[in-house]
Amino acid sequence: MVFQKMNRKLPPTATFLVGALALALCAGCGDSNSASVRGKVTYNGAAVTEGEIQLQPTTTGQAAVGPIQSDGSFVVGRQSSGDGAVVGKSRVLYTAPPPKYADPQSAKPGDLPETSKFNGLVPKTPEVEIKSGSNTLDIELVAPMK
Repeated sequence: MVFQKMNRKLPPTATFLVGALALALCAGCGDSNSASVRGKVTYNGAAVTEGEIQLQPTTTGQAAVGPIQSDGSFVVGRQSSGDGAVVGKSRVLYTAPPPKYADPQSAKPGDLPETSKFNGLVPKTPEVEIKSGSNTLDIELVAPMK
């Protein structure tokens, strides 16, 4: 059985539609709508030493997340550490680290892991405006209002 190679070209309309689709899919790929964001997290005037900060855009876009360092500082990113957050309004979320045993090797049945002293805290300012360029956010955590 002999197969003949078919030499087919896409019609101009199909070529245009494929190109338009590719452009539409890459519309959010660039960094033109992102800005660098770094800052410090505190509670009662002292540095929060663990957990993470998340900036969730209020309209559309990917959230930016950054781990909190031992000095309370953070840098957020969406795809990789430090690549920034979406420009515009964002909700600020704090996540405490999961409970852990002080010494997992000596844990006995019935022992409960210790929760972070920052567990249950929330940002005092729940929403921020991310502007083009470089942003520095000082985030103060507080006990939630009842």
